[in-house]
Amino acid sequence: MAIFQTVTRTVISLALLSTVLQSLAIAQTAPADKSDKKGNKEQQEIKQELRELRQGQEELRRELDELKQMLAALQPGRKPGPPEKISIASRPARGGENARVVVVEFSDYQCPFCALFFRQTLPQLDQEYIKTGKIKYVFNNVPLDQIHPAAFKAAEAAECAGDQSKFWEMHDKIFTNPRSLAQTDLAGHAKAIGLDVPQFSQCLASGKNSATVKAGLDLAEKIGVDGTPTFVVALTDPKNPRDPNIKVLGIISGAQPFSVFKSALDKALATQ
Repeated sequence: MAIFQTVTRTVISLALLSTVLQSLAIAQTAPADKSDKKGNKEQQEIKQELRELRQGQEELRRELDELKQMLAALQPGRKPGPPEKISIASRPARGGENARVVVVEFSDYQCPFCALFFRQTLPQLDQEYIKTGKIKYVFNNVPLDQIHPAAFKAAEAAECAGDQSKFWEMHDKIFTNPRSLAQTDLAGHAKAIGLDVPQFSQCLASGKNSATVKAGLDLAEKIGVDGTPTFVVALTDPKNPRDPNIKVLGIISGAQPFSVFKSALDKALATQ
């Protein structure tokens, strides 16, 4: 804040100096009586003032340049691009097991935009690209618990369901009921999708999968995810399609319409 105030004062000083210099320059060019010694003396004084003011103006300009450099140094650096590759090891996936094109969703179960994507766009992606085996679809947890306090436990619940091979059933159940994320609600979801509820409840209470959820947050930070949902479009190794290290092609931010995904996926599929 102090630097901004200093910059403001410097700019104002420069503006005032410019005004004074203009006034003095006009006064200097005003006609004077050559025989009037007093007039000559005043002109000499004006010239001296002009020289001093110009020196002060140059000093203020140098100070302003230095302040601009300081401000530039304080500005956050350009956001780094995504890494060349990311790993999807141990993450739940559906669609083509050996598909070359992979979409990784970074999502938060309490995020309204994630729920919007789930309702409006994911069904179309599912019909055209996932169920047909054109792509592999992967989910990664990014619970923003600072603003979504129930999101972390909901992510753990999906991981606990995954321990019983029903990750996607719980994923769908939670996004279908985004306001029912209390632990009693999660237990009810577990029962509804046919889980062993005591085993599920024990898993959830123990925090068994909290490290897995935190790993998702770490990966999201590494990629530069700053909001949910975010989607990474990537390619597997053509020689080893089951290699979990996939090459990043691009990132789609936000609950974009189906047309945005279609454009990106068709382009990726064409590069296989």
